[in-house]
Amino acid sequence: MLFEIKRRFSGEVVFKLETESFRLCVEAAIKSEADLSRAYLYDAYLSGADLSGANLSGADLSRAYLYDADLSGAYLYDADLSGADLSGADLSGAYLSGACLSGANLYGAYLYDADLSGADLSGANLSGACLYDADLSGANLSRANLSRANLSGACLYDARNMVKTMGVEIGNYYWKRFEEGLNNNDYQFKVGINKLRDKEVFADDERQTCSSPGFHFASRSWCAINYPDRPLEAKIRIPEGAKINEPWTTDGKASADMIEIIQVFDVKTGKDVTEQYR
Repeated sequence: MLFEIKRRFSGEVVFKLETESFRLCVEAAIKSEADLSRAYLYDAYLSGADLSGANLSGADLSRAYLYDADLSGAYLYDADLSGADLSGADLSGAYLSGACLSGANLYGAYLYDADLSGADLSGANLSGACLYDADLSGANLSRANLSRANLSGACLYDARNMVKTMGVEIGNYYWKRFEEGLNNNDYQFKVGINKLRDKEVFADDERQTCSSPGFHFASRSWCAINYPDRPLEAKIRIPEGAKINEPWTTDGKASADMIEIIQVFDVKTGKDVTEQYR
């Protein structure tokens, strides 16, 4: 079977090969250093393909199946990847400046040191993605799912439409679970105000999901799901003067440098045991 790769709009044939699959045709084109810029690859099945270093700038890869593909170091400037499945793909060091990734599935994708400046990531699923040291300056992140993504070292300068998931505010009430004796992470808590130890500096980097030092808290249901074996739960308040860190990539929790414990409950019985911890 003869497969042909054509350019968008002009229909010019870029590469053709007699092969058993379109994926092999594309890989062969890349190995032969064919220029695939502005190639028409809409809805193409390229799962697991080796596209590392490929010149795919301006290419139409919308709705393409690229899960587990190797796109490391690929040139994807202004490429259309809207609706593409890039879950688990290796995009480390890829050049995606100005690319359209609207609605793309990037779950668990590896985007270490990738250039995503000015990219359209609206509605993209970046859950669990590695964006360590990635350049997201000027990117559109409207409705993007960043839960559990790693944004350590990422550049977020002028990134647009990022919204905090929880919307943590001073004075609001949240929940935290504890071990026996109202202990957690080598801290002995009590009813009332609890602060970090002397000389501990609160970790307030919004790019890190589980920063420390800091007291983490969440909704009551989140605590129940994630810490089912901890025997005590407390209703807490964020007191005036507290510093808050709610990461952009939150998995459902935030942290503060001090919390006020209001009530304590026995998880198993539901009994109010506050008086035991005053």
